Amino acid sequence: MSALKWLWPLMLMAPWALAVPQKLVALSPHSVEMLFAIGAGDRIEATVDYADYPEAAQAIPRIGRFDYLNMEALMLLQPDLVVLSIEDTSAPLIERLRSLGLPVFDTSVTRIDEIADRLEQLGQALGLEAEGHKQAGEFRLRLAQLRQQYRQQAPVKVFYQVWPEPLTTVSGGWMNGILADCGADNVFADGEADYPQVSMEQVLVRKPEIILKPEYHGNSNQEVVDWRVWPEIPAVANDQIVPIEGDLVHRTGPRVLEGMALVCRKIDTARRQREAL
Repeated sequence: MSALKWLWPLMLMAPWALAVPQKLVALSPHSVEMLFAIGAGDRIEATVDYADYPEAAQAIPRIGRFDYLNMEALMLLQPDLVVLSIEDTSAPLIERLRSLGLPVFDTSVTRIDEIADRLEQLGQALGLEAEGHKQAGEFRLRLAQLRQQYRQQAPVKVFYQVWPEPLTTVSGGWMNGILADCGADNVFADGEADYPQVSMEQVLVRKPEIILKPEYHGNSNQEVVDWRVWPEIPAVANDQIVPIEGDLVHRTGPRVLEGMALVCRKIDTARRQREAL
C-alpha cells in the first residue's frame, strides 16, 4: 500500500506539476498498449518483455521484465515519465524506482471501468487530452454495449482456470467483474483473495458448466490438468473446456474489451447448449 500511495499522487499531479513528458519508459505491456492508443507510442524509449502489441511496439528496446529492470539502462535514458502497473510489477522494483525519484504514472485498475479513466488521465499527462478523451469515450460505449447484451442473461456456472499448478482461479477484481458482466456465475466468487488457490475437490463440488483456460505468455502448461477424467462435471460432460487468448483478457488496456467479448461469447455458447438439452 505504501508504494501505491507514492505512485497515485504523482499520477494525478503529472499534468500540472511536470512539463509535458516526451521521453517515456513503459514497464507493463498494457501500459504500452494504452500509450499507443492515445497516440504516444512514438515517445516510448524502452519497455519490457512481452510488450508486443501493437506491432510497432515490437521494435522498442527492452530493458527488463516485471521482476527485473536494467537500472543502468533506465538511468541512461533519463525518462521524463515511467508508465507502469503497480499490480504487475514486483515490490522490490517499485521500491527501487521510488528511491531514484523518477516520476511515475500507475496504470493499474481494480475495475474494468477504470481503464477509460486511465486513458483520459494519460492524455492529460501527455498533452493528448483530445485523443485520451476520444479513446475513453469509445471504451465506455463498447463496455456499456457488452453489459447490455450479456449481463442479464441466465447465469452460467463458470470456473476460470488462471493457473494449473497450483490450481488457481479468480474471486475478485476486474476479472471477476468481466465474468459477472458476461452473465457468469463464478463458482469461486466467494473467495477471500482475488486469485485464490483451490482444490480439485472444490471444483468438483461446485459443478461448473464451462471451464475457461486462458493461454498467455509465461503459461504454456494449462493442459497439465486433464479435466476429462472427471465426466461428472457438467463442463466436461458437455465438452465445455474452452481455451481463450489470455493476453486479450489479462492485459487491462483498450483491447481487454475484445477479450471480454470473447469470454461473453463462450459463456453464451454454453448457455445456449444448456437451453437446448
